[in-house]
Amino acid sequence: MSSVSVRKASRGSRRTAAFRVRGGLFVAAAIGVSACGAGSQPATEAEVVREESSAKSFYEKGRAAAAIGDLTRAEQYFVAALKAGGNDKQIIKPLLQVCIADQRFPVALEYAEQYLYRHPNDVDVLFVAGSIHAALGEAARARELFEKVLQQRPNSAEAHYALATVLRQPGGSASQADRHDLEYLRLDPRGVYAEQARARITQRTP
Repeated sequence: MSSVSVRKASRGSRRTAAFRVRGGLFVAAAIGVSACGAGSQPATEAEVVREESSAKSFYEKGRAAAAIGDLTRAEQYFVAALKAGGNDKQIIKPLLQVCIADQRFPVALEYAEQYLYRHPNDVDVLFVAGSIHAALGEAARARELFEKVLQQRPNSAEAHYALATVLRQPGGSASQADRHDLEYLRLDPRGVYAEQARARITQRTP
């Protein structure tokens, strides 16, 4: 996400951005921004410093907005921080958190999937994306992502439980679901979902 192209605004212009996914890449549409010509010179060291400063400022404003429950504004600030060249690995989690808290699941999923296009092995974001797909009823994609999580973290009890849940959906495998529920119980026998996991296995016992 940090490589999203940025159009430089004239002094005093305010930058806002709307993002959508096209061909697996973010397309940034700058609103109310007067753009420079396409043949602009490479950024100077001072310009790089200003961009980094702006990204940090937007990020901190996003955190502050999230802290008071202004989720829409928090999202806007986090996106602005990305557009200004901020660290996408630092920004993605709070960005997803505010979108999910605001129940804007498709939007959160777009951010997550685009991030994963660039960072396919980020286990935490893989798990979040899988959870959103599962919540949206997209079991096949959720299963794929949870399996990727377990390839990297085979001892993640939560991922085993999540995969077991998806496998119990139509088209899944109840026997495989039992196996993952059992693995969850082995890893975290007193976990938050232990009672549900035991109940699901017991219901299938002859």
